[in-house]
Amino acid sequence: MATKKTSKKAPVKATAKKTAAKTETKTTVKRVVAESVAPKSQRAKLDSKLPSNLINIVIAEIVGTFILTLAAIFASDILSSMYVGFALMLIVTAIGGISGAHVNPAVTFGLWSMRKLKTILVPFYWGAQFLGAMAAIVLIGSLTNGGFALSFDQFTAFSWNIFAIELIGTAVFVFGIAAVLQRKEIKVAGQAFGIGLALMIGLVASGSLYSYVKGAAIAKIQKEQNAAQSEKGGRTYPREIYVSGATLNPAVALASTEKTDSQLRSSGVLPAEGEKSYSRFSLEVIAATLIGAALGGNLFLLVNYRNKDEE
Repeated sequence: MATKKTSKKAPVKATAKKTAAKTETKTTVKRVVAESVAPKSQRAKLDSKLPSNLINIVIAEIVGTFILTLAAIFASDILSSMYVGFALMLIVTAIGGISGAHVNPAVTFGLWSMRKLKTILVPFYWGAQFLGAMAAIVLIGSLTNGGFALSFDQFTAFSWNIFAIELIGTAVFVFGIAAVLQRKEIKVAGQAFGIGLALMIGLVASGSLYSYVKGAAIAKIQKEQNAAQSEKGGRTYPREIYVSGATLNPAVALASTEKTDSQLRSSGVLPAEGEKSYSRFSLEVIAATLIGAALGGNLFLLVNYRNKDEE
């Protein structure tokens, strides 16, 4: 009798298991269908949602850009490019876990173009970065009793040589950043070293290009001196000669200046009395760095692309 009872209960258990499996399958299907029906609204909510640590991100970007601007403001040769790279390593180590340590509007734009940053956060990053650069300007101006004053008369000036060099340097820089961020196995210290090295290489590459451009401009001016322009109070040389090197950063460009005639002759830090210090913040730098960042970041995505079906 006991054996018969056991045989009767077995089919009941099997039926219960089948029913539970069917119910679980239906629930899973409903969930998948629900997710596929309204993904746009969910993504829109996620994209429009600000992070809880937004104030920390803003402060971190202000401080980081302030430090980087002070380190980069007079960088013009390979040795100073190394110092700027080391400064960025420190900044990434310090605030990388808070804001990602963009400290550069072009980097922010490049990461946004790679879909690595929410659109709603871009204005906050840009505002913080320019505030950090302006804080550096105010500090240097106060320490020099107004001797460090900027003029934006060259904002609309455009040189294709400067545009090309800024674009290439920024593309190299952001290409390196994208490569480092893709390597998930690299620790924070390794990422800081890689990003700082990417900036260093970008500055060195663009600086070497600038040396050739300056050489060609000097050779040209030696053949024909524009005396009339000099008498009118204008500049003596082509604009490329007054530029020390690439900025690769619109925020740093805001605080960086072109050299004046007296600085070219004497290698002084500050311009002579009556001379204008033109800010490097111009249309050519803004356009070149933003386009270069988008090209560099997305070029890495293209190079690193793998067909999912082959994996």
